[in-house]
Amino acid sequence: MSDPLRPPPAYRPPVYRPNDPYETSGIQAGFQLPRWIWRVMFGCYAIFFVTIAAATGRDTATLMMIVISVFYVVMVFGTTGILNAQKGPEYDSPLDRMGGVLETRTGPMNLRAVGAQILAVPIGMVFLGLTVLVVRATGGF
Repeated sequence: MSDPLRPPPAYRPPVYRPNDPYETSGIQAGFQLPRWIWRVMFGCYAIFFVTIAAATGRDTATLMMIVISVFYVVMVFGTTGILNAQKGPEYDSPLDRMGGVLETRTGPMNLRAVGAQILAVPIGMVFLGLTVLVVRATGGF
């Protein structure tokens, strides 16, 4: 039985392990991506939807499909933001440090490799939207 007058043992913070995916108290490992990657992804999706709406948004059904797609993207980024905010503070991205690498299952990756892999699809969608817009503008239909 514990003595109610005795003070509780001193709290010791967990050992600093910057890439600990199993951290359950204190600071979390988190997504470990720099903020600018999230912003570029969101911006690419915004550009894509604006160009697609400008190129194909001629009738109500098309605009409805575009709005539904926008809601899905907002749900993805919103869910990510909400879950990220729920778990508390996280360590800074190792990619924010000079020469920092992100440890992955297949080995360490530098900032250029991470950026290329994560942003390839969103940047490709921007090019798709711009291509559809150019074809629509030059095709005359």
